[in-house]
Amino acid sequence: MAALPGLDLRLLAGIRLQELVKVGLNRGIGYAEKGDLERAIADFTEAIRIAPDYADAYFNRGKAYFGKGDFDKAIADYSEAIRLRPDYADAYCARGCAYGNKGDLDRAIADCTEAIRLMPDHVAAYCGRGFAYSNNGDLDKAIADYSEAIRFKPDFATAYNFRGNAYDRKGEKRKAEADLAEAKRLGYS
Repeated sequence: MAALPGLDLRLLAGIRLQELVKVGLNRGIGYAEKGDLERAIADFTEAIRIAPDYADAYFNRGKAYFGKGDFDKAIADYSEAIRLRPDYADAYCARGCAYGNKGDLDRAIADCTEAIRLMPDHVAAYCGRGFAYSNNGDLDKAIADYSEAIRFKPDFATAYNFRGNAYDRKGEKRKAEADLAEAKRLGYS
């Protein structure tokens, strides 16, 4: 059977590969949501093998590594996602949180700041940077960041909890109690 005129089989093969990558990525996300991080990592790794320039596959594999507590591998994958897509605010935020978990607070602050520059309403980046500021002892900056997160997402229980803890460390008991009560009311446990 002769090929159809004007039909580029390489284009069809490329479309098929894109579909396979998306299927693997979606299945990996499903595994991750169920807590099966090993299977998630395997699917994300396969997606990367098929499409090594697919930033989302690196990002999601980084999240799975983060979930396992393997912050070095998470940072490596987030860094590759950023290299492939320099405007990837979520990858900067996630890498900042991974750095924060390793105790590299200056890098955590820098990455979360970049995420906020790229996406000024990135509530997770405000919380991540606030957490790093808090661990650095800069409670005023931490409180300011948690307040920004709350401004953008008024029902964000985690931000109220973190801000309440920062107020408590500053000795501002009434503000701490109010924020902690609001966090609890919003479902923080």
